[in-house]
Amino acid sequence: TVIPIVYLCLNIEPGTFNELVKSNQFTTALKNSFYVTSISTMLSITIAYALAFAINRTNIKRKSLLTVLFTLPMLIPSISHGLGLINLFGTNGIIADINIFGVKGIILGSILYSFPVAFLMFNDGFKYIDNSLYENAKVLGLNKMQTFMRVTFVYMKKTIFSAIFAIFTLIFTDYGVPLSVGGNYITLPVYLYKQVIGLLNFSKGTIIGFFLLIPALISFLFDLLSKDYGNNDSVVKDYVAPDNKTRDIIFGVISYGVILFLIVLLGSFVYLAFVNNFPNDISFSFNHFKYLINNNIFKNLFNSLTIALFAAMFGTIISYLSAYVTSRSENKLRKVIHIMAIISIAIPGIVLGLSYILTFRNTFIYNTLIILIICNIIHFISTPYLMAYNALSKINKNYEDSAYTCGINNFKIIKDVLIPISKITILEMFSYIFVNSMITISAVAFLYNSNTMPLSIMINRYENSLMLEEAAIISLLIFGINFIVKTIVYIIKRIDHNRRKYERDL
Repeated sequence: TVIPIVYLCLNIEPGTFNELVKSNQFTTALKNSFYVTSISTMLSITIAYALAFAINRTNIKRKSLLTVLFTLPMLIPSISHGLGLINLFGTNGIIADINIFGVKGIILGSILYSFPVAFLMFNDGFKYIDNSLYENAKVLGLNKMQTFMRVTFVYMKKTIFSAIFAIFTLIFTDYGVPLSVGGNYITLPVYLYKQVIGLLNFSKGTIIGFFLLIPALISFLFDLLSKDYGNNDSVVKDYVAPDNKTRDIIFGVISYGVILFLIVLLGSFVYLAFVNNFPNDISFSFNHFKYLINNNIFKNLFNSLTIALFAAMFGTIISYLSAYVTSRSENKLRKVIHIMAIISIAIPGIVLGLSYILTFRNTFIYNTLIILIICNIIHFISTPYLMAYNALSKINKNYEDSAYTCGINNFKIIKDVLIPISKITILEMFSYIFVNSMITISAVAFLYNSNTMPLSIMINRYENSLMLEEAAIISLLIFGINFIVKTIVYIIKRIDHNRRKYERDL
């Protein structure tokens, strides 16, 4: 993680730096990025908070299903969100032609891409607020605004600010959405992409990558240094929402409205996949599937599955063992390992990919699937590491002491005790890396060739060639694979939950 980024920074040339930052293209791209990112972040955070509030503070029905449906956008690449908007609102769009290209397209696509992340953060944060605090506020006669400021905001403050920084960084560093619907409105990641891919100007690309790194590092330092005011009690009294039909109707409309839009967006891929030539000939056809098969789509599918499977497998093993060292051992390097494990969360994928070019382009792993697997492991390792770290920290730490007394080595404790206890966490870790490796384009945009190209990159290729039907099919294929993986994880979790409930009842 560290060496490629250091190498990236060392490649910044002072002369090129001065030339670039004074250029009109760079300053325009930088201003554009801050403008659309600021608006998108504000709207995404607002929508995500409203949806999390609906799940945790109202009496609307089918909350479990809604929670799952809100996260569907996370199963497709960001560039597919832009493609979906083109399908619906582009030239001769399925719904209307409203010229989606430009600022409004980037903002809407960025919201679709980012709000599920903020929703998950808020949804988790609400669960750790003790309901007794609200009961006390009611006894003290506090109104709704006072209760929000003195209870909800206090306990959600870190989550709210963490979500703001995380979403800002996510949108600011994404090039998938602006590449597909940005048109002539250039953002900084797209400017970097064109400098490196189009002009092979690695010097300027390095400097732009450095600027993209700044918001992510600020976000990382905030999370690292900020104090969490959440509830530390082991027992949290569940919140019981009072009856309020007006509130439930309002948030029900918001929730189901969002779901309807997501379904229509995904439905546009299905529609385009089976028409002959939209909008001129909308007769049912398998021609686009035949075209992709004849153009060796299975090779790209094999590449994506290979990258995702090996990245998930080795990433899970590395992150789990790292978490064991940092959470359950007295190793003197555990603090260093902890920082190294979580620092990659502060590195945008497009910057990481660029740094890997500069570091490995003259080595044997360059232009192979190996470098793509390694890049994905490093890019996504922080979240599964934190999952394992939190899970292992909660397990009784006397196991190792007892094992030492009985002459049992730590490997057996990990294999026979810790892994069985935390198997659901391990499954979540595996699925997280797999799904994100399937959808990422930023981390691998600079590292593939014709033999190692994954599916996600093909979406941009076909979209640029105005072959939207083929791009839609690939988006559907990625979505289908990720949906199957998530469904399998959900089924296994339900089986394990029911088994443990049955054992408790006995």
